[in-house]
Amino acid sequence: MPHQTHYEVLAKQNGHWELFGRHSQSEKEQAIEEAKALDGQKYIQSVKVIQEIYDPEDGTSREYNVYSSGKKRYHPPHKLTNKKPDKEVQEKIETDRHDNKKKSSRSFASTLVNIALISGFSAIVGALFTWFTGMYLAEADMSDNAQSNILFLVFLATFVVAAIPMAIVFLGKDNGS
Repeated sequence: MPHQTHYEVLAKQNGHWELFGRHSQSEKEQAIEEAKALDGQKYIQSVKVIQEIYDPEDGTSREYNVYSSGKKRYHPPHKLTNKKPDKEVQEKIETDRHDNKKKSSRSFASTLVNIALISGFSAIVGALFTWFTGMYLAEADMSDNAQSNILFLVFLATFVVAAIPMAIVFLGKDNGS
């Protein structure tokens, strides 16, 4: 009697291997494609395709790994224990936490420099718009007080419109970069 061969698609999730598919001898490529599709899912830790060859005369079977993802992207949460970490591990955790704080926090001086640059650029943009508006209003039949008020409002509005988007970009939340 001939050997019987089939392919099993196995996926590891939450630390346990589970059977996701079984394919005949002629469906090796479909089994590998199924494994690759499973590998793209975030809850899957690893996938593999096993070729199982059963010998009915001996009653034995042999398994061969024909595909393995080998990538671990998802790690299930570990159960909390009361065991304290080693002193060396605790020091590394503290060092990493301290380094992350350094990387993610922006210095006061750099914040002040950014505010000064944003204010200066916005003042220049506001002054240019105010100057163009002043050239236009010079020909208008209007009192000097009204022209001054309009120019002040133009400057203020232009300054705010230029400053707010830059402040959002340069002073927004620092995400560690």
